[in-house]
Amino acid sequence: MRTNGILMAISSLPSKYGIGDFGKSAYEFVDLIKRANIKIWQMLPLNPTGFGNSPYQSTCGFALDPIYIDLEQLEKEGLIKSLKPFNEKRKVVEYDKVRAHKDKYLNEAFEKQEDTKSPSFRKFIKENPWVIDYAHFTVLLKKNNYRDWYFWPKEERYAHYENKFDFSPYEKQILFIEWCQFIAFKQFLKLKKYANKAGIEIMGDIPFYVGASSSDAWANQDEFLLDENDYPDGIAGVPPDYFSKDGQRWGNLLYDWKYMKDDGFTFWTNRIEIQAKLYDWIRIDHFRAFDTYWNIDPKCPTAIEGKWEHAFGDEFFNQFLSSHKDIKIVAEDLGDLFPSVLELRDKYNLPGMNVLEFSIFDSKSEMVENQVIYTGTHDNDTLVGWLDKLTEQEKELLKILLKKSGVKGRSQKEKMINTVFGSPCKIAILPIQDYLGLDSKARMNVPGTCGEQNWAFRLVNFNDFEKVIPYIKELNKKFDR
Repeated sequence: MRTNGILMAISSLPSKYGIGDFGKSAYEFVDLIKRANIKIWQMLPLNPTGFGNSPYQSTCGFALDPIYIDLEQLEKEGLIKSLKPFNEKRKVVEYDKVRAHKDKYLNEAFEKQEDTKSPSFRKFIKENPWVIDYAHFTVLLKKNNYRDWYFWPKEERYAHYENKFDFSPYEKQILFIEWCQFIAFKQFLKLKKYANKAGIEIMGDIPFYVGASSSDAWANQDEFLLDENDYPDGIAGVPPDYFSKDGQRWGNLLYDWKYMKDDGFTFWTNRIEIQAKLYDWIRIDHFRAFDTYWNIDPKCPTAIEGKWEHAFGDEFFNQFLSSHKDIKIVAEDLGDLFPSVLELRDKYNLPGMNVLEFSIFDSKSEMVENQVIYTGTHDNDTLVGWLDKLTEQEKELLKILLKKSGVKGRSQKEKMINTVFGSPCKIAILPIQDYLGLDSKARMNVPGTCGEQNWAFRLVNFNDFEKVIPYIKELNKKFDR
């Protein structure tokens, strides 16, 4: 069945508090995309953001960032006395300032709440033991001035395993962290239920790697490649490519695939099972690393010095999908890939991705049914920005290619969008920036950089989006999506 979607980060939604959240504007967005006959809302990871505000460098791959909690709901429940707006009209998210503003109200609400005495809270903690690990890790991370956990004193480094560290002085802090997760999950699942009732599925995003300084790594040290001093024995990233001549040195820890296999792939099974409760579709970022991954020498400041290693993705998917047949997974399979990566994807019939900003100039690229096709993703320039930056030679080549394909449209932008919607790919998704025709200032992320603009784009209202709803409806009707 051919369908369509929109890529829109929760953080980019309008709100009165400087960042999008699980509140009023999220429900309004569901209503709007329903009117546009959009069937899938793709989000970026909702984990607590890490270095550079990236959701791909999180302190916990299971947790939801409390920054997305709807404060107005807490106010309605009588937990907040006088809620004041903050950065309501700012077109960018100022994460540190927004977090400080919202944390003040979250702490006020925590002081009045009775949730932590309820059976539903105890059930949440029992069913999600990672919450305790995350809370313990967070207090230790703050205690150690946010240094990576493998530099901590041994008593704290192994606190999850040996139970020698006394957490009792931090009991209130731990309970606050656990309560924030309880509220965040409750609010998000309510939003998902509303979207599903409106006929809209939610597509979530799982970063392949977890943050090096994360509760995931600290509480599961055997799952990662560490040396005898618990330091990283290899760093994740990618070799030199389209985005960077030095490659990308992400800094994430690498998995110990041999241990994972012997352990029955418990870590990855838990990760996907929890995400499957939150999302209808799961996009696995950097899927290729299930087959082969780039192992960078930790001493190398770039990603140039590395080597390809083999993972046990085939064994994992064979085991996992045999007992999880209903979970819908999208494989992010972009870049220069070994044939074995594509064989792994196709063996388990996982939809891949086609990004037109890349593939339009690639004569070897094919549009096939079992793909999700995009104009661009969060890592690409906006379509308007991309078109504007093409060289004269590239612009001329693009005209020839689009004319040859027979696609119609009043502009190159419209022809590119029509190419996406008219493709044989079963799912066509556009970032909201491309529906709105925004330029490079609205770009979500520039890979390999850590600028203030990254992850900061947000709308101040839905006025312009409402204006393009008739156009989106016509697109879906015209191309039978």
